[in-house]
Amino acid sequence: MSAHLSAVFLRSGLALSLLLSASWAPARHQATVTASTRTSYIYFQRTRRHEKYGTPEVFQQVVNEINQYLSANGVVALMEGNTIAVGNELPLSAVQEMARDSGAAYLLYVVVDRPMSKWLKVTMQCFDTSGREVWREEASAGGGLTGRAAPGDTLQKLRDELNLRLGQPGLQQRASAQKQRPSVSSSDQESVSTEPISEAHPSVTASETQPAPPVDQEGSGTTVRLANGTPVHLLLVQSVSSKDAHQGGTVKLQVLGDVRVGNLVVIANKAPATAIVETAQGAGRAWKRGSLLLKLDTVTLVNQQQQPLRAWNAVRGKDTEAAADWTNAVWQSYGFGLLFLPFAPLQHGNDAVLHQGTVLEAVINGDVLLSRSVIVAAQRKPAETRHGPASVTFYYPDFGDGNAVSVWCGQVKLGLLKRGSKFTVILPPGRYWLRTWNSRRSPIAELVVEDGEEQYVRAIPTSHRTGLDVTWLEHFAVVPHDVGEVQSAETSSAKSRNVQDPSKLDLALLHSDPRVQQRK
Repeated sequence: MSAHLSAVFLRSGLALSLLLSASWAPARHQATVTASTRTSYIYFQRTRRHEKYGTPEVFQQVVNEINQYLSANGVVALMEGNTIAVGNELPLSAVQEMARDSGAAYLLYVVVDRPMSKWLKVTMQCFDTSGREVWREEASAGGGLTGRAAPGDTLQKLRDELNLRLGQPGLQQRASAQKQRPSVSSSDQESVSTEPISEAHPSVTASETQPAPPVDQEGSGTTVRLANGTPVHLLLVQSVSSKDAHQGGTVKLQVLGDVRVGNLVVIANKAPATAIVETAQGAGRAWKRGSLLLKLDTVTLVNQQQQPLRAWNAVRGKDTEAAADWTNAVWQSYGFGLLFLPFAPLQHGNDAVLHQGTVLEAVINGDVLLSRSVIVAAQRKPAETRHGPASVTFYYPDFGDGNAVSVWCGQVKLGLLKRGSKFTVILPPGRYWLRTWNSRRSPIAELVVEDGEEQYVRAIPTSHRTGLDVTWLEHFAVVPHDVGEVQSAETSSAKSRNVQDPSKLDLALLHSDPRVQQRK
């Protein structure tokens, strides 16, 4: 989902940094819930209002505790890797289509909102396969001076309502759990789970829903089974904007990390995949933001077969912050800016953009049995171990925010990185600490360089608003090779005079840990 994966929780810069700092192990075969009349597909939606005025920690708490409640009460619920949306709201029809394609009998649609008069509001709707609403429950809390107790109060109210619906459509239980009393969640205990949202697990596993099918989960001796719901990480290899995209257009992607069944690769790293533009609305006057809706379509298996995917991705243009900008202009012009205020609605909003290198999540749509002999024949030879100098590419994507940033390695300034530029240096193997300026306040990124590697380090800007003024601060993040390779392709080489040759610098200073210097 994601995309801006990352806007994963705050707005563009931080969301991407969280996404890039996640573990990028290759996607593997996962246990999936066998379709049955008991299974519910659960989807969490964080609204733009909660994204703007709430906190990611509260959203995480809601996701974790609802999952824990369902699991503790034996509710047969399926949560896939792309069923958490932050800010960019998918049409309900798209969510219902994903639920139907998963084989689930019901959809549990959970919306986490931040109304003007409340600190938190959580709504859970149950839909059947025809899209008809079966029931709805909602709970809210807050309205006082602080919202500290709002998450706990809201979730307690919601649990009380759900307890009355246990066993009904959408909250059907395993036979072994039907006679048990409703279980409490972690908020009623001494500690609360802090598991990241991106690692939230399905409420139950396949083995808990139905007896194991007679066929081996990986297939038979002559076949390989690629299961419905197997996760696939995808990388956008071209930027797409609501300004020039059109309905029905094709968007190119590539797989990020091998997808395996057992020890066999069934979808190779960098395999091509496609998405279809479902809707594209350009930005308009009066600060109207553009919007994009993509449906992830197919991915190419190692046998060159096209396999359908199940995932959607929505994105809207960034807020223009026009109110703050006009207020600032009026203030700094001593009121003369009011003369131009009638022309403010003529300004355009921002187009919705998914930048090259954005990571999207999808799952395999439907079971498929593949010929084992064909899959075995298509296996690639192991890559040879590379030896020699290690290269590190520093880059700063031109996403419209931030300025130039210095690249400090240990106690040495390696170079100057302007927005939209990159440079590559050769570093000896070892451990390095990177900063954007030579100060104890600068965030530090650790870089471990090994023999023969190609590594990428990205500059990520984050905005800080103080009153009417906005300042940008950058930090570095070490990103996966394939992500950095694609993202940096849209940047241009920095001027050589702005980059130093590490071979001519003191190696001890390059390896120096600035945190040690600070403690002296």
